[in-house]
Amino acid sequence: MALALASCAKWLDVQPSDQVSEETAFSTVAGFRQTLNGVYVELNSDNLYGRALSCGMIEVLAQRYDVNEEFTRYYPFTEYDYTGATAQDQISGIWENAYNLIANINKILENCEKRRGTVLSDEYYHIIKGEALALRAMLHFDLFRLFGPVYEGNENQISIPYYETFSLNVAPSLQASEFMGKVVTDLENALVELKDDPVITYGVSGKPGDAFLAYRNLRLNYYAVEALLARASMYIGDTQRAEELSQNIIDKHNRTGFFPFVTDAQITVSEPDRIFSTEVLFGLQNLNVDLLYSSLFDASRLKPESLLDPNAEVIESLYSLSDRDDYRYQTSLRSTAEVGRVQYSIFQKYVGGDSLYSQMIPMLRVSEMYLIKAELQAQKGQDDESMETLTQFRRNRGVTSTSISSPQKLLESEYCKEFFGEGQLFFYYKRLKRTSIPGSTGANVTVTLSSNDYVLPIPDGETQYN
Repeated sequence: MALALASCAKWLDVQPSDQVSEETAFSTVAGFRQTLNGVYVELNSDNLYGRALSCGMIEVLAQRYDVNEEFTRYYPFTEYDYTGATAQDQISGIWENAYNLIANINKILENCEKRRGTVLSDEYYHIIKGEALALRAMLHFDLFRLFGPVYEGNENQISIPYYETFSLNVAPSLQASEFMGKVVTDLENALVELKDDPVITYGVSGKPGDAFLAYRNLRLNYYAVEALLARASMYIGDTQRAEELSQNIIDKHNRTGFFPFVTDAQITVSEPDRIFSTEVLFGLQNLNVDLLYSSLFDASRLKPESLLDPNAEVIESLYSLSDRDDYRYQTSLRSTAEVGRVQYSIFQKYVGGDSLYSQMIPMLRVSEMYLIKAELQAQKGQDDESMETLTQFRRNRGVTSTSISSPQKLLESEYCKEFFGEGQLFFYYKRLKRTSIPGSTGANVTVTLSSNDYVLPIPDGETQYN
């Protein structure tokens, strides 16, 4: 990528030749498009959402997989041991890749202002600026959810830097509340810029005749930004804003049919839509998604010491007999294999294929808005209404009954099912400050967590700046 930045001091070390590259990259509309597209492509890196923050390390932290002790890349994370060289290398990769992308994004934003009217039309200016602001907020937010403290009760604790401009100087680390305030501000400003997003008029297909403004669910479009802001608002306890945003998406979803729930017909074909792609508000197109399956989940090819698959007993406990028709179970978890005398459920969400939906990594789903709504109803003591929201949602997963009568317990069960391999369960536990979570090695196993277990250490060499 033209603006790919090396790690300076260790971060943002830009050579003088990059100034020439920058002038060239932003001298045309095509250059802006290519540079912004490059950010989306780089989000697919193994250190970010192409593996670590989708179905890899972050899901190990959530106790998704029964990891063999010899799987040295991932086993330490099952015990929240971040001290070893292998763990620290992965953690450093996340930190450096994310902040380098943020630097690229800030260059895009800087040049949006410089070249508005000369290179960028107003339409492109607002779309590119809106997406860039949202991308900056998303990366900072996930860095905070990884490296920042448990939020509630620690709002004044110093966390990590927030970069609003490109700079070779290291930004100061901020209090948690100030940091998250900047996340929210970036997302609110992104919504202003995206108020004429083609997704509002045309839906996912985008603006006819303009490839850059098409496939809006593969970009941070207006509704995806609303959903991300609802997620961030829940994280900081701004329930009023979370309720407003989630309800707006639900209303739009019900009124227009945009982002429709997957149907039985879509999952019973020879190449099922395991991603439930029609519901994805924002997802990444990853042409190598099938490698996730072959390198991590394919029990027919992998040895126990290199396999990430759920314990079959755990899956059977999560999906009771009445839930075996659940689309999520049917498409991703029903197949089993015995490996090393242990029975596993084979996780198949990322089997891959030739279709666009088979190359997608989901980042934001319309279903999360229903879960937010149900959680807020339960918080208000509206248990009947919360159960009705969850029942309505579960009908669109092929299930009509449940033996769970508590909305809080049903919510946790749905979070476990809905975001398998998508990197959200660990953050759900962290937001709720769970001190005990279901373990990965058996149906009745629990794992105890301290507040420190939820906080990844800032990489060595960066702590001097904090």
